[in-house]
Amino acid sequence: MKNIEVVDGALNSRFEIYAIEDAVFERLFGRADEIYIEDLSLDLQEDADFWGQVYSRAVERHSVKGIHGILHTHPKAKISILEESVIS
Repeated sequence: MKNIEVVDGALNSRFEIYAIEDAVFERLFGRADEIYIEDLSLDLQEDADFWGQVYSRAVERHSVKGIHGILHTHPKAKISILEESVIS
């Protein structure tokens, strides 16, 4: 099992942690430890059964001993827009 952090990227951003099977982790992250949803194939993005496996085991934050991967569920472009608005 691997713990992943899912970051929604809203201005009032929140994150959730899920425990996922190693095979699911490999399919999602490959060799990376941080990914953006738009980096995944469209087939994977739309695979409801796969996402059911990802989101099936929420983990309480206080019980987490480590995070193996971070999934951003917002586009990378949103980050650059938010960064520009903070700098301005």
